[in-house]
Amino acid sequence: MVEKECGGVKQTMNAFEMELKKILSQSKEAAHTTYVGRAAYIQVAPELRAKLEFVSLNIANQYNALKLTVLNRIDGAVDINILRFGDLLGKKMVSNPNFSDGVIPHLWDDYGKVSWYVYQPEQADYKLLAGVVDEYLQIFQNQEEAQENIPQMC
Repeated sequence: MVEKECGGVKQTMNAFEMELKKILSQSKEAAHTTYVGRAAYIQVAPELRAKLEFVSLNIANQYNALKLTVLNRIDGAVDINILRFGDLLGKKMVSNPNFSDGVIPHLWDDYGKVSWYVYQPEQADYKLLAGVVDEYLQIFQNQEEAQENIPQMC
C-alpha cells in the first residue's frame, strides 16, 4: 500500500488503485482520473464519467478482466464493457515449471494480499491496456474532443 494525499489528508492507496494507476498513467485521460476504493473514475465529457475496475469473471479472488462502465451523472449507466486480459494480453510464458504452457495474466487476492499471479505485466502490457481504454472512451467524448485525438494523415 502507498500513501497519497487528498485535501491535506493522507490516505492509503490499495493494490487495485496502484495497478489502475499504472495502466492509466499511460493513458491520454490520466489527468482526468480520480481513484476511489478499488476503482478509477475518469471524466470523459462534462456529463459522462467512466468507472474502471478489476473484475473476477470465473474464479473468486482471481481478477482476470477490466470492467469499464460509462456513467451519465443523472441517468446512470450508459454502457458497460469487459476487457479480458486473456483476449488483450494473451497467454504469457513464464519461467515457473508449473506453468509450462504459460499463464493468462490476472491479479490474485490471497486473503487481502493482492498481486499479479506468476506473470508480472511489463510496461508494454500496461501501455496496451491504456490504449484500449483510450479507444473505448473516445467513443463517448464530445465530437470536438474526439476530433482532436484522431491522428492526422499526411
